[in-house]
Amino acid sequence: MADANTFLEALDRKARMFAPAARATVQANHDLCSWLLDPLARWAQAAYGEKAFEDAARGYARYCLGVAKAQQAYEQAGRYAPQALPDVVSEVYEDEGYMVPYMWAAILIYPFWPSMVNHIALYRNDFLRSLPPQARVMELASGHGVLSLLAAEERPDLQLEGIDISPPAVAVANRILAASGHADRVKFAVEDIVAFERDNKGGKYQGIIAAMLAEHLEDPRPLLRSISRMLDEDGVVFFSTSIESAQKDHLYEFNYESQPLRMAEEVGLRATRLVSDASTPLPGTRFLPRATALILRHR
Repeated sequence: MADANTFLEALDRKARMFAPAARATVQANHDLCSWLLDPLARWAQAAYGEKAFEDAARGYARYCLGVAKAQQAYEQAGRYAPQALPDVVSEVYEDEGYMVPYMWAAILIYPFWPSMVNHIALYRNDFLRSLPPQARVMELASGHGVLSLLAAEERPDLQLEGIDISPPAVAVANRILAASGHADRVKFAVEDIVAFERDNKGGKYQGIIAAMLAEHLEDPRPLLRSISRMLDEDGVVFFSTSIESAQKDHLYEFNYESQPLRMAEEVGLRATRLVSDASTPLPGTRFLPRATALILRHR
């Protein structure tokens, strides 16, 4: 039976440059990383077969190299220099050849990057375990769907929905969902969050997940307004974003942890927990890439 080590062994074969750092992160946070990787390995094997692990390793390596290249350009330009939004949609979100390996990388950074691993703890301990019984949960920009599936694995009483603008991403999510055994409580659909919230399609939710989404928007403020309106009075939000971390589809440049915090406060939300961790800074660089996650509630 596949488990966390299956992903690491695939890195040894197909992404050797990145394997030692990933192993060190997993070993330092074994129980936490296994909470994510063990079920993911089972689902990946059932959905895609043994090929999934080498595909995931190659996707992770491609992603890491792309991040390094984008960060180098960011240092030179002094600001984000993303593609225009229509090009991002057509060349990234609608391109199956790009999105499928990107989806593997987007989940593997959680247990493999030191700047991301504490997000797993915050998500599990302060979000999932604080939701009320029988909670309805919405994941915005659900991508691969793994965060919703982990929620279903951890909490058998939850009902979860995920929406994403990318058809290839939703196809990946639905394929993993079919292998997970949680299809009775989780569903994924292609949907634009702005239209979804405007048309009041879902009503109120006791839990909302908006993980690593805000930086992909030209302006994150409408997202936070939608979250505030969709959130039940006693609901809880898991919100995360990248700061000073450039990628080809990162459109909004956060420079300080206070920026997403202030945006949340402007729409009536308050942070009850915040974590922010950085990657190892390179000598002489101006920017410090880091990942920030918040637990938000209504004031």
